Amino acid sequence: MFKCVLVRLNWILMVDSDGAQEAQKNPTLRSLMKGNILILTVSRVIWSISGAVVRPYMSLYILALGGSKPVIGFSNALADLVGLFLYPLGGYIADKAGRAKLIGIATFLYASSFLFFIFAPSWEWLAVGMAYQQLVLFYMPALNALMADSIPVGTRGKILSMMMVIPEAVRIFVPFVGGWLIAVYTLQPAMRIGYTLSFFLALVVAIMRYRYLTETIENRTSIGRDIPHIMKESYREMYKSIRWVLGNLKGYMYISILLAFIAAAVQPFYVLFATEVIGLSAYQWGTVLLAAGLSKTLLSITVGNLVDKWGARKCMFISLIFGIPSLLAFTASTGFATTVVIYVLLIISNAFIWIASNVLLADTIPKNTRGRIMAALGQGFNIGVSGGGYARGFILFIPATIGAFFGGYIYDYNPILPWLLQVAVLVVSIALTYVYIKEPETAQT
Repeated sequence: MFKCVLVRLNWILMVDSDGAQEAQKNPTLRSLMKGNILILTVSRVIWSISGAVVRPYMSLYILALGGSKPVIGFSNALADLVGLFLYPLGGYIADKAGRAKLIGIATFLYASSFLFFIFAPSWEWLAVGMAYQQLVLFYMPALNALMADSIPVGTRGKILSMMMVIPEAVRIFVPFVGGWLIAVYTLQPAMRIGYTLSFFLALVVAIMRYRYLTETIENRTSIGRDIPHIMKESYREMYKSIRWVLGNLKGYMYISILLAFIAAAVQPFYVLFATEVIGLSAYQWGTVLLAAGLSKTLLSITVGNLVDKWGARKCMFISLIFGIPSLLAFTASTGFATTVVIYVLLIISNAFIWIASNVLLADTIPKNTRGRIMAALGQGFNIGVSGGGYARGFILFIPATIGAFFGGYIYDYNPILPWLLQVAVLVVSIALTYVYIKEPETAQT
C-alpha cells in the first residue's frame, strides 16, 4: 500500500514543460499545488492526523505520570532551552549545503522521538522526550526556508492558507477521536496508542520528504566534516542574522519575543482550564477543538486571500484586536456552548496572524539568507493559541523558556492570570505593530 502511495506521488510530481510554462503565465491553485508545495502539504496532513490525537492532552498526560502544574511548565521550558543550541546549525546548513536532504534525514530523527512518549514510565521520560524532540527540530529553519522559496510572490497568503486548510480539513475529527480514546481506554493507554500512531506516520513523512523534496538552492557549497568549525561558523552566521533582523525587522522581532513568551506560558494550560475551571470533560474539549478546526477549515482560504489583498500589516491588526475580547471571554466561560464559540473566534484570529506574519517574512527576507534569518526568527507567530504554524527561532527560545518555566507557577497561583497577561501582551503588540511594522516596497522572490 505504501509503495502505491509513493508511485502515485511520483506521478503527480512529474509536470511537463508546457504545463509549467502555462502555470507560470496564469498560476491557478491547481498549478501551484505541486512539487515541494504538494509534498509539504501532504506532510502537514499526515502530521495533523498523528499530532492532533495526542497533543491537546499532553498536559493531562504529564499529570497522569506523576507530574504537577509547575512540572508541565518545567518540561516545556527544558524543551525550549535544549532546542536553542542546534538552531543556528540548521539555518547555516540550509543556506550553504541545501535544504532538502537535511529535512529528510532530520525527520527520521524526529520520528524516533515518539518512542519516549510511547514507553514513558514517568513524567521525567516525557520531559526528556520533549527535549530530544526540540533538539532534532533544528531542521525547521531549512523547512521554513524551503517553503518560502517554493511559493511565488503574490500567492503566498493563498498558498499558506491552503497549506493550513487542507491538513485542518483532514484533522477536524482527530482531537475528538483523542478525547473519545481517553473516555474509552482511560488517559495513559489512550496516549500510548496515539503516540504509536504518531511514530509510524512520522516514518511515512520522513521517507516521503527524503525521496521527493527538491532543492531550491542552486549554488551550494560543501561545509566539510569538521563539526567544531561548522558549529563556530553557524553561530557566527547567527550573529550576523540577528544584526540583519535588528536593522530590517526590529519591530517584528519585538512582537515575536512577546508572543513567544506568552504562548509558552499559556498554551499548555488551555486544556487544564477547560477541564478544571470551566468543568468540561476531555471528550467535550475534543469537541470544542473539532468545532474550532471545522471553522478554521471553512474560513482559512478567505483569510489567505484577504492577507494577499489587504496586506500583512492590516491583517495583523485585525488578529490582535479581535483576540483581546475573545481571551477575556474565555476566562469567563461557564459552559460547553460558550467555550465552543469563544475558542472558534480565537482560532480564526490566530489563523489571521500566522498567515500574515509568514507572508511578511517571506516578502522581506532575501532568498539566499532565508534559512539563517528564519533560524533566528522562526516562521511567523501566533497569539498564544494552538492551531497555527511552528514559530520557534533562536531569538525566541529564551523568552519561550522563561514563559514556559513560569507558566505553571502562574497558573497554579491563579488560573485566570495567564490569560490576563496574554491580553496585556496583545495590547503592547498592537502598539508595536502600529509603530514598527511596514510592508516591504518590493517583495522578495
